[in-house]
Amino acid sequence: MLMRATGKAECREPFHGGSFFEHEGQPYCETHYHGKRGSLCAGCHKPIAGRCITAMFRKFHPEHFVCAFCLRQLNKGTFKEQNDKPYCHVCFDKLFG
Repeated sequence: MLMRATGKAECREPFHGGSFFEHEGQPYCETHYHGKRGSLCAGCHKPIAGRCITAMFRKFHPEHFVCAFCLRQLNKGTFKEQNDKPYCHVCFDKLFG
């Protein structure tokens, strides 16, 4: 299937300014390109261009990797996981201890 240079492979919207990202020979908008490459933040669902935290088999902007209860920013090695959500040690002990 050939793609027109004016349409994105996923969302079919026109490319603003004529620029697009190529992945496996197909043109994508920035969001769908990063989605295909697995580099969207699991917290805000926007592309990660700089530093990121990889935890729970997902990627996060550092500021979006937060405790699911108190929303305090977490570091990769300083959290506990319950039901696929990260918690700081204090909240984890309060909720599940």
